[in-house]
Amino acid sequence: MAKRIKDLTARSLSIFAVLTLIFATQACSQVSAPKPEPAKISRQPMGKTIFRDSDGNEVSNNEFVDIRMANFHVKDATKMAVLEDGTVEFRLQKVPQEGTIAPEFSVTTMDGRTFSAAELKGKVLVLNFWFIGCPGCLEEMPKLNAAVQKFGSSENVMFIALTFDSKSKLKSFLAREKFDYEMVADAQTTLDDFGFSGYPKNIVIGKDGRIVYWRSTIRAWEKFDSVIQAELNKN
Repeated sequence: MAKRIKDLTARSLSIFAVLTLIFATQACSQVSAPKPEPAKISRQPMGKTIFRDSDGNEVSNNEFVDIRMANFHVKDATKMAVLEDGTVEFRLQKVPQEGTIAPEFSVTTMDGRTFSAAELKGKVLVLNFWFIGCPGCLEEMPKLNAAVQKFGSSENVMFIALTFDSKSKLKSFLAREKFDYEMVADAQTTLDDFGFSGYPKNIVIGKDGRIVYWRSTIRAWEKFDSVIQAELNKN
């Protein structure tokens, strides 16, 4: 028995010695090993994003959206390029209606006045195509009214809103809502003549009878105002 206890004690001491050596080695390793330096992250300067129209003129982000949505039913042809300095450049497609002669039309307003495109040549025409059940149309009315307040005192501009809604429906609508354009009801034939898709549609026709602005919803209202002002400034 004494011999067995002696063997176990010797074995235990041997195992203890080995474990002590292992722990001592680990402790030494932990003390002497240098801490790794944090990884260095290379941060390249972010390039800016710019938007250009089809002529290369820089435009705002809002105008970028307006142009892309001008004919939202047509496949988007916007081009993107990354320049040498990291700048991301978007080049927009041309709005095909702009620069073309506007269709001939004749309309009668709610108060019984009749106008034709030929008679109105020499004036700037600001047209809005809408209908009563169109949320986007209703949302933009306050700002369209603001444009009338800003430019409507000039005898060289006319604001006309055309809808396919009937006179009775339009009369009821205007009794509770403010819309300061000249109102034309039952205008489906004229709307068809312009060959557009989607409401609302906002169009500016210059004094020479050419379309200079063709948009659906408007985010860049400063552009809308500047187009009207530029056309009024022309002889």
